[in-house]
Amino acid sequence: MKEENKNRGKQNKDKPKTLANNLYMLKLAWGFSKGRVLLEFANCFFDYFLWIFYSVIFIQILVEAVSTGRAFTDIALFIGATTLVMLLISLFKTWFDLRYKPMTDRVIAMGMNQSLLDKAAEVEIACYEDTEFYNNYTIAIQEAETRMNTVLSNTANIVFTALSTTFVFIYMFTIDPYVLLFTIFPLIGNFVFGRILSKLYYKRGMDSVGYTRRMDYVNRTIYLQNFAKEIRLSNIYTVLKQIYEEGFSGLLKVYKGYRVKTIVQCLLRDVFTFLFVFQGVFFYGAYRAIISKTISLSQFSVLASAIVNVSWMLIGLSNHISGLMANGLYIAKLKSFLSYEPKLSENADGAVPERESKGLELKQVTFSYKGQDEPVLKDISIRIGSHEKIALVGHNGAGKTTLIKLIMRLYDPESGEIQYNGKDIREYNLTKYRALFGTAFQDYQIFSMSVAENVLMREVEGDADIDLVRDALKKSGACERVDKLGKGVNTTLTREFDDEGANLSGGESQKIAIARAFAKDFSIAVFDEPSSALDPIAEYKLYQSMMEVCRDKAAIFISHRLSSVIHADRIYMLENGRVVEEGTHQALMALDGKYADMFRKQAEKYVENIA
Repeated sequence: MKEENKNRGKQNKDKPKTLANNLYMLKLAWGFSKGRVLLEFANCFFDYFLWIFYSVIFIQILVEAVSTGRAFTDIALFIGATTLVMLLISLFKTWFDLRYKPMTDRVIAMGMNQSLLDKAAEVEIACYEDTEFYNNYTIAIQEAETRMNTVLSNTANIVFTALSTTFVFIYMFTIDPYVLLFTIFPLIGNFVFGRILSKLYYKRGMDSVGYTRRMDYVNRTIYLQNFAKEIRLSNIYTVLKQIYEEGFSGLLKVYKGYRVKTIVQCLLRDVFTFLFVFQGVFFYGAYRAIISKTISLSQFSVLASAIVNVSWMLIGLSNHISGLMANGLYIAKLKSFLSYEPKLSENADGAVPERESKGLELKQVTFSYKGQDEPVLKDISIRIGSHEKIALVGHNGAGKTTLIKLIMRLYDPESGEIQYNGKDIREYNLTKYRALFGTAFQDYQIFSMSVAENVLMREVEGDADIDLVRDALKKSGACERVDKLGKGVNTTLTREFDDEGANLSGGESQKIAIARAFAKDFSIAVFDEPSSALDPIAEYKLYQSMMEVCRDKAAIFISHRLSSVIHADRIYMLENGRVVEEGTHQALMALDGKYADMFRKQAEKYVENIA
């Protein structure tokens, strides 16, 4: 009982937000295109003006003119003037619907999507690992453009439907006050049963999100090039198909669960909205005009036309209000996303760090991912001197990559502190702090852009940038391969948008990703399994190049191939989120502990492979 009261209280608290949420969207639309908002209302005004004029005023004037014997020239003049006005309105509406609205739809959609993309780029990486947040983001992206258009349309329609209905009510009241009683039925049908129906549709939509995401994932995966080879060379398609079928079955189950409820509410809404009103008014009007003869034929015509149109207006008003409420619920998700204040904002300001590194130090750092009971890193203390080369080694899941993410400030530690040049990194401007690092990761991504843009990770601004790209490619060992491409460094990677684009091998793509680090003016280099796709010779040359480039720089290496880190100034062995051993290669081999055991096993395996 307490839980029910709590939920009811929460619902009541959320009700006022419906209007606020729609006004929030309207304000966004106003910011993107003021002209569109104003002309949307003007277009809606003309719609209702034409509706009322033809269904009420025009009919009464014509019927009275004919029944009272007015001259044909008067009637013809009235019809002609009406036709001219309607022609002008029709020209405006045609221009608005076919030219202006589609154009401003794109402007508003561009503004809306840009806002979403800007926010998506600002939030911390942890948000993408939060299912609820990611669901809100998905809904926001999928619904933003549609909801913006429906908010504009619904708001304008509600304003003018309310004004039009009021006008027709007053008009009907002057003919017969009692006929207004019939409007109670569409009010009940739309504002009671229609409202319940809207809530059911919304709940059904929310219950479906998880299943539609599964189906969307399969649809996306099937046509992406990155997955094509694995799908065709394995039986994973059957698993993907099963995921899709499970999503569809779940979606079908959700719809079936709401089937009876929605049918009942639809039936009740339509009976009250149409059956009781139309039949009732026609019987009542016919009685007044034929039996009691208390209203004229023109008045009966107006009453019959007016009640039909009022009913449709009330249906429309109910639908628009229901739409407003549904929009409010969806907009709440979008508003929640756009107004989210990142705990680690990509735009975080602060002190400008010195370019020259005097040392990076982790002091008793502990970190856990959301939803995990055990910390991934526990009480980590590591120091990296200004020109030191350190290596992080350990089995998968030891916490090496997480440690790098903390150093790069993709996450903040739960406890402890990371200092750069003696100052907590949280005190620095985030963008300028990250600019200190040259990075190459194992889980790199190649973008469907030119080689040069993939290396610089920004726009190419001139010949100096091209020279910088070529130099970085030489150091990573990719320059010779790139020179053989059709347009050299201007060749588009992947063929997603360019038929003349190039698809590189895994090793070649990794060299492009490594070149990104060499193209930066960095203070600290970070290489996370940079050679995982390279052969031993290419790996050896790469590490020589890295050591040369980082000769006067600090560098952090992560590698499972321990032969690559033997020349590091200091090696940290991680296990279960803790540093269990540290020292030079020689010192750790002499210690004869976990590192030495791992190194010998790798060496033995290498000798076996050679044999």
